[in-house]
Amino acid sequence: MKNLNIIFVLSTLAAMVLILELDNGEATLRTGDISFISFKSTNEDGFAIITFVDLPPGTKIRFIDSEWNGNHFGFDENDVLWQTGDKLIEAGSVISFMDLNSEQSSVDHGKILGTMNLSSKKEAIFAYVGDERMPTKFLAACANNSIGYKTLINTDLVEGQTAITYPEGTTYARYIGPSYYQNSTKFREALNHMGNYFLQN
Repeated sequence: MKNLNIIFVLSTLAAMVLILELDNGEATLRTGDISFISFKSTNEDGFAIITFVDLPPGTKIRFIDSEWNGNHFGFDENDVLWQTGDKLIEAGSVISFMDLNSEQSSVDHGKILGTMNLSSKKEAIFAYVGDERMPTKFLAACANNSIGYKTLINTDLVEGQTAITYPEGTTYARYIGPSYYQNSTKFREALNHMGNYFLQN
């Protein structure tokens, strides 16, 4: 009986550790919880996102510019892993990713691993949680040509809502529209209205 109790306690502790490992922020994120608000594919490649939810310490989000074929990503382009750091990032925060095509790549909060060379033609960026090139949940996407996605099947992303498509050939897009809306749905609608952007191509 004593041995059974010890086994039960050890099993319970192991389960608690597993739960803690899974509960590191990304496990609770949903499609649309973040959105892209800028894109730059000239010289100092980069982008910026806004979060509509609090991001707990230790959250990990991945970004990739490979095409999605409905089941998996290609293996021809780049991956960036963003580790948010040890502080809560509050909803409404804007996070900028800069110089992604160089060794001087940087981010406003936390740290990034990897580089990304963005193209001025038919480029897309996906944000997701999961292992490298193995998403468990897509969060957002943007592109300067809808061909850049290849497809959005099996991503839960919707073009014109959680997947923002800038005009074809856009090399720089920056949201300059109103910064306050009643809810994130209204904000996402504004983020998909190209009249709210400064655009270059």
